[in-house]
Amino acid sequence: MWTQSVEVRRPLDLSRIVMDPEEKTYFITLNIANKSGALASFLAILKKHNLNLIGIISETISRKEEIEISMFLEAPVKMERGELEKLLTEEISREKIDVVRGIRIFEHLEGFDADVYHFPLTMGDMRAVIFPMNVLESFTVGVRKILDAPVVQTMLWYQGREIGKNMFESCREKYGVTGIRALEFLKIRALMLGWALIETFELDEKIKKARMRIFENWECLMFKGSNAPQSHFLRGFLAGFFSYLFGVEAEVTEVACISKGDPYCEFVVEKKRETVKS
Repeated sequence: MWTQSVEVRRPLDLSRIVMDPEEKTYFITLNIANKSGALASFLAILKKHNLNLIGIISETISRKEEIEISMFLEAPVKMERGELEKLLTEEISREKIDVVRGIRIFEHLEGFDADVYHFPLTMGDMRAVIFPMNVLESFTVGVRKILDAPVVQTMLWYQGREIGKNMFESCREKYGVTGIRALEFLKIRALMLGWALIETFELDEKIKKARMRIFENWECLMFKGSNAPQSHFLRGFLAGFFSYLFGVEAEVTEVACISKGDPYCEFVVEKKRETVKS
């Protein structure tokens, strides 16, 4: 079973931009055969001409016969786009590297180079939009200033609950993942999306209960110094996800939170208690 280890993680920079005042850096895309050794043959050309690979972007995992790889290359001296294109295409032809099916080199931008080629961003068949943490913080904290806190908290909880149910359905319908395996899928998904690192240290399907530690929870990082737990979106998300996982309506309580000084957020998931009418 897949496990988390907080110590071995490192950030992944998704900015896809590099400052280039000397105009020695180029963004290029390469169509190449999807087979062993194909990329190595092109990298050999870069080494031969002292072209330094300083960044690489690839399509998602693919089993297509041809894939596209994008790169940031740094030349040893300033050169025009046409010079670099001629150098690479002639070298590919001379070396008879038939695995390279196409190459495109983009013009310098003013003072920097960036990936202006890929749009929109997608995850599978869904469009994805990235917001830096400061934008999320401005939005979330700003809404709390305009509306009463209980209103915002309830709104976030219901949004999270719906998304949690959708996530479970996506595991089942798109990936054929069900049961406890869906929980492992959730942990990986949360890591990949930059939400948090999730660690399950108690799980009992029979009594419908789980306890989870969540490190670096994005939602609670925004409210450090609070005197109460601040995870409402994620608490609702877990309620929706576990309602499908356990097959009963689940309720989630946050018993520890980084916003009030705890080392991690801790959630207890249980079968929802029936409300006794008076």
